Amino acid sequence: MEPFVSKLNLAPEQSSTAAGNSDAPTFLQALIFDMDGVLCDTMPYHLKAWARFIAQTPALPDHMLKHLPRMGGKRNRELLRELVGEHLTDSDLQRWGDGKEAVYRDLIRDHIVWLPGLIEFLQRSQAKMKLGLGTSACRENVDLLLSHQDLLRFFDASVIETDVQRGKPDPQCYLLVAERLGVAPHQCLVFEDATAGVKAARNANMRCWGVLTTETEADLLAAGAECCIRDFTDPHLETLL
Repeated sequence: MEPFVSKLNLAPEQSSTAAGNSDAPTFLQALIFDMDGVLCDTMPYHLKAWARFIAQTPALPDHMLKHLPRMGGKRNRELLRELVGEHLTDSDLQRWGDGKEAVYRDLIRDHIVWLPGLIEFLQRSQAKMKLGLGTSACRENVDLLLSHQDLLRFFDASVIETDVQRGKPDPQCYLLVAERLGVAPHQCLVFEDATAGVKAARNANMRCWGVLTTETEADLLAAGAECCIRDFTDPHLETLL
């Protein structure tokens, strides 16, 4: 997916009582979205895919399953090395990651449902500021999801798994999105559902709002989110527009 840039009007940021951040920048110029758990509640499908793939892959330990729910936002290679071992070869990581994602795509292909209010929020936001996508997902997953209802049309720039050398919570993903958008990091706000992603945004010197699909509000706030929303019908979003 190649990034593209369009000329958009920039809107002055309103102070958010939900965020309670008195040090917010004067102008919010870009909104950046994680994909899984933010645009679409995909975690149940990822967990089911892992369960199926682990069951058919004897080299992968069953105990992985109980740890997977807290691994949101991480790339497969970091996830596998953390849960299975640092001894894994690049070949193992690639083969197992590709196998699991193929199962995931089969599971979700006919069940892509955007979070409530997402399309309307993207339409309104697009008229006021730049929009970016920063995800740990592979290209095939991104293409599958963003081709649904042509969601790709809303994003001025994107960064996926293969665009970076280090996964979240490293800030590389979000810093690269900001660079491609042509916006300073402190003038970006990120929507994230996982603590690793929230930490990546904060490590990039960006504001971050949590989306409550994957982890608890307490965990997202502790990681650095200003506030949390359940979906894109939340009235607090009006403070951004």
